[in-house]
Amino acid sequence: MRKQRNALIEKDVTSKSAAIGERLMATAEYLKAKAVLFYAAKGNEARTKDMIEAALKEGKKVLLPITDLKNKEIKLTTIDDYGKDLRKGAFGIMEPKQKKAFDEAQIDVAVVPGVAFNEHGHRLGYGHGFYDKLLKRLHAVKIGLAYDFQVTGRLPAEGHDQRMDLIVTESRVIRCR
Repeated sequence: MRKQRNALIEKDVTSKSAAIGERLMATAEYLKAKAVLFYAAKGNEARTKDMIEAALKEGKKVLLPITDLKNKEIKLTTIDDYGKDLRKGAFGIMEPKQKKAFDEAQIDVAVVPGVAFNEHGHRLGYGHGFYDKLLKRLHAVKIGLAYDFQVTGRLPAEGHDQRMDLIVTESRVIRCR
């Protein structure tokens, strides 16, 4: 999956990401959300910059993760400006420069990346378990963003793996539960 995603040309990443963003922002879950956790895309992951900027313009609280490598966990903080509030962090991923307090219980939607997903909501991440630990403590609707080819029939799943409620691709919204 990573090889296939890495082989995408920039034009396809841009157009597919725009379609994913349109579908995400049309879901009832996103429309009624007041606080949304996004990720800052790395490489050819579905791009979230435009989605984040749109959410900020809509007046939503936008949170992004900060990876705490020492404690092997993700901490969350709000941002006000995508261009000004981020710096390169762990794994070369853009993350907020400073931590601002926010009650995680107020997060309505968590938008997460993955290497692969299946229609039952299982997600294959990067193998560190950071997102599974984070998603376990959130009471938000969990939405995975993926290109169509990243949705597959079978995936390995373990007891600690957190399932998605929805998966949004460039051509469809999959309701997993």
